[in-house]
Amino acid sequence: MAKIGLVVSITKSVYSIDLGRKNLAIEGTEGKGRVMLSTGLLTALAVFKEVWTNATNDLETLILVELAYLIEERQYCTSAEPEVLASLNRAIESFNNALRALKTVQDAAAYKNAETTYPTLPQYRYHGMPKDALHIACIANRIRINNTLRTPGINATERQVYEQRSKNMTAAQVAYLGMQEAALAA
Repeated sequence: MAKIGLVVSITKSVYSIDLGRKNLAIEGTEGKGRVMLSTGLLTALAVFKEVWTNATNDLETLILVELAYLIEERQYCTSAEPEVLASLNRAIESFNNALRALKTVQDAAAYKNAETTYPTLPQYRYHGMPKDALHIACIANRIRINNTLRTPGINATERQVYEQRSKNMTAAQVAYLGMQEAALAA
């Protein structure tokens, strides 16, 4: 599916998830809520799996889909959830920075210069490469996702969505590591 189609599907899935959860809480609409929640989760899972299979060839789409999901999640936060809102805002900012790093690594000369600004100490490196904005965004998001997975009562499909998103963050780092190595070897 094309980039825009994947992002639109993610937007629709988060809307269905949110509406499904709300309908679960309203007497008489529980059945509709279960269907909407399930449909939204299954759509999100399919999109996350699709971008995972293409991570090496199209890392940008994987990042854009995760960013779209986070933006949509933020839209459904309430003022009673300031910690969640702050966390989502940080994640969104991190992925916007990750897209900047992705653009830079595609220009080998620019990336070689940028690489020298990172200390060679292990805590600033990921498998020997600079632990830059893309790595930091993936690591932080994987931590957020894994914290959510510790919440009791998550249904099996929702758990699969979170697990796939975590898997996507690992795939993004592996794909990006290859891009970093290629840029620095050029």
